[in-house]
Parts: sequence; structure tokens; C-alpha cells
Amino acid sequence: MASTASTGSRWPSWINISARELLLIIGVIVITAGISIGSHGNFWNDSNLTNLMINTAITLVPAIGMTVIILTGGIDVSVGSMLGLVAVAGGTAFEHGVGLAAATPVFLVAGAILGFVNGALITYGRVPPVIATLGTLSVYRAAAFIFLGNHWITMIPPSVTQAMVLTQPLGIPIAVWIALVLIALCMVFLARLPRGRHIFAIGNNENAARLNGIPVERIKLAAYTLTGVLVGVAALMSLGHSPMVQTTTGTGFELTVIAAVVLGGTELTGGRGSLLGTLLGAILVGLVQNGVVLLHIQPFWSGVVLGVIILVSVGSATVRRAAD
Repeated sequence: MASTASTGSRWPSWINISARELLLIIGVIVITAGISIGSHGNFWNDSNLTNLMINTAITLVPAIGMTVIILTGGIDVSVGSMLGLVAVAGGTAFEHGVGLAAATPVFLVAGAILGFVNGALITYGRVPPVIATLGTLSVYRAAAFIFLGNHWITMIPPSVTQAMVLTQPLGIPIAVWIALVLIALCMVFLARLPRGRHIFAIGNNENAARLNGIPVERIKLAAYTLTGVLVGVAALMSLGHSPMVQTTTGTGFELTVIAAVVLGGTELTGGRGSLLGTLLGAILVGLVQNGVVLLHIQPFWSGVVLGVIILVSVGSATVRRAAD
């Protein structure tokens, strides 16, 4: 369980820098330097930095919800299919002439409904999280195929790209600012509010948490619903970055999100982790994906690296647990 910073630390009490997170920071620096040298400085092009920031933000936003879910001892492997289906719903609204302001609730509500379905299956249907979300992964992807068929949604208004990508206060796209605000709010929630601490308690010992009066089912249902809403935000960001919806939109995205969370130190067994680690994990995953493009490496290696990251992270967590 995350603890508050020690007395005299120059960090706010809701930020706890662990040794693992320091290593992640060093990793970010080393990988950035390596990509910069290998790409002959192309890494620092404005367009590449914007792409890197946007892609990282798109990963980070659902990773916030995934962190909360995994802290409770659950997991959601359907977020890629969920993003695809939400993008279909929002893109259809755009096709019918709905503007950005009016379409935004479509993304959020669609995500919330899909996340709620996952949470209900797990909390009230008593279906194990992996099985439930594997099932909805297939169902949501099939639904996207049914709705789209051979049709691609391309009528995404330029205002989406303008709002999410091209508008850059202090040189940082709005999508990135949204991600940073969301993660800061959730960091404070986990560290400061009772419900935030209850999330850790559920992951450490669900039965003990229930005996202590913590509403386990309600909190877990809220975690999955929140993740759905955050997937909706990510879907809107992704259409700003790549204004097109197709049947493969979001394919493999769940691997990217889970890799960011576990690389950041959140243990798949629940109860241990931090959103600061998730932020650093998302940056590292973004750097890996960006480096694959800049260094002209075969794209499949990105998936290999993410898979190895998950295996190594889970293995190190198991060793650490055994040593405790």
C-alpha cells in the first residue's frame, strides 16, 4: 500500500517517490537519450514530440482507471474493444452533424455504460474479472463490426483535432493537459479520501474489507464504470489525433494500457501501486512505441516489448511478495 511521504520531504504528502519510480525516471532519461541518438535528433522535432505526448495521454487516461481496478484485485482486458465501440458511437454522432460539445457526452455515457456492464458482471454476476472482460472484449468488438460493417467513419469535424491536438497552451496539447489534470485529481483521491484508501484495503484483503463495513461491491462497480468513462475520454482524444473510425480501432490497446500500469509498479494481485508510477509507465510505453517508429524497427517488436514488460513486472512483484 502506498504511504505518505516522510517528514521533511520536499514532495507533497500525496506524492510518494519510491525507489522503483526513481528507476523509472532514470529509464525515461536513458531511453530518451538512446532514441534521440539513434534517430539523429529527429526525436526532438515538434511533430514527433506532439505525437509522443498525444499517444502517451491516450494511454494514460484509461490507465488511471485500470490502476484503480487492479488495486482492487481486478483487471479489465476489454478496454481496447471498449475504445473501438465508444469511438463508433461518438463517430456516428459526428456523422449526423453533432458538434464537439454535444458529442462529448456521447463518448462519456457510452464508456460509462460499457464499464458498468463489466463491473456488474464481476460484482453482481460473480464472474471472475479476466473471464468477464475477455467475454466483453469479444462482444464489444463484434458490436463495432456489426455497426460499421465495411463502412469507415471519416466525417470527424476539424474542431476535434483543433481542440485536442492543435490548441497547445504553453506548448502542450489540450489532450495532455486533460490527462495531467485527471491523474492529479485521482492521485489526491487515492491518498486523501477514505474511499481512496478503501480501494487499497479491498485489494489487500477483500473479505477483511467487507467485514469492516467497506462497500466492496459498490466501490468495484464504480471503478469499472470510471474506467469506462476514461476510455470515452481517450476515444475522443484518439479521434482528435487520428480522425477516422474503423473496425480495428483500439485493437491491442488493452496491452498498452496494462503494460503502462504494471510497469509503473501496480501489482496485478491488488493492494499495491501508485498513479505516479502509472504516469511514468505510460511515458515509458510511449517512448518504446515512438522509438520503434523513429528507429525503423518492425512494428511487431513493440508488442513483444510490451509483453515482456508485463511478464517481468509480474515476476518481480511475485518475488517481492515472497520476500515480504
